[in-house]
Amino acid sequence: MSIPIEERLQLCRDFWNGAEQKHPLIVFRMDEIFFSKSFRALDPYLHMGTKMTADMLDVPKFLPDYERMYQELLDVPNEGIFSADPCTGIPWMEAILGASVEGTNVSFVSHPCFHDVEELDGLTFSRENPWYQKYLEFSRELTKLSDGRFPVAQPILRGVTDTVGSLMGQQDLVWGIIDEPERMIKAFDVVVDTQRALIEDQYKITKPFHGGYNVGFYHVWAPGKVFWFQEDLAALLSPQHFEQFLRRTYNRYCEGYDYTAVHLHPTAFHHLDGIMSIEGLKAVQITNDANVTDIETLFPACKRVIEGGKRLMLGMGSFSKEDLDLILRKLPRHSLELNILVKSADHAKELMDYIVHHS
Repeated sequence: MSIPIEERLQLCRDFWNGAEQKHPLIVFRMDEIFFSKSFRALDPYLHMGTKMTADMLDVPKFLPDYERMYQELLDVPNEGIFSADPCTGIPWMEAILGASVEGTNVSFVSHPCFHDVEELDGLTFSRENPWYQKYLEFSRELTKLSDGRFPVAQPILRGVTDTVGSLMGQQDLVWGIIDEPERMIKAFDVVVDTQRALIEDQYKITKPFHGGYNVGFYHVWAPGKVFWFQEDLAALLSPQHFEQFLRRTYNRYCEGYDYTAVHLHPTAFHHLDGIMSIEGLKAVQITNDANVTDIETLFPACKRVIEGGKRLMLGMGSFSKEDLDLILRKLPRHSLELNILVKSADHAKELMDYIVHHS
């Protein structure tokens, strides 16, 4: 049975306020780990080597997928809030900045459009870019579809290292950091400018939901405007590089938003000290990667986040009952949210019953 909306909104407020919780804020998703496969409208393009252009995405054909996803969660004991986000799986930032997009059997990849670091001097963005406009078209149509039933939010959008690493290749990203720091700083600034413009334009289209907005993809509501970003390739940088390149971009990303988050993998835990010192950053999302066979190995970093005054969003992945038992026994009872992938509504109810009984 669905949890009443006012109760869910209050649970989300408690999470952001760092209030003591009976158990972590629980958000269930029934999508596949490759989220592109959740969109039946993408089926014609999920084939290796399919060349994609923005006009191939016929937004009205996606609306039944979003309606299905919304309806599927109505019978799930979710404590978060479903949001519709412009087609997760599309590498929006890379495409907007000039990369080509290609389908695979499970998702989409981008290909570099710059072949040496000097070419980055020509990196710019335009609001007239077809991918930029397609993102906003999704936002408009999803806002109409919602009709106040759920918020519209941002999907995964890649941060400066991820985006530039895709535009020029990961190896050249590293060499650029070492050999051409000023050029890289300018390129990173263009990425921040692009993402901030995109989200600002999205907010001109979308509407608040009960006075707030969602951390898109993770389905956590917040009582204000939200901005979040992914920074996977920060794993290739040192803590010294964080200070040289990423501190300023993190600050710029967070500027003007009360609820902000960064997506982090265990491979980037060496940046936790730097990340925790970003005053404007509200939350850290840590992914329990498939190769993490013992979730307890994540707990030192999890505690570091919570005890440092940030909110922790743990997931997106499957959690066994043994995992949940360890989390309930060993992590703090505040400032914690879990994103759990489940196979069905019955699976979600089974896990929620376990969480409630063992809390």
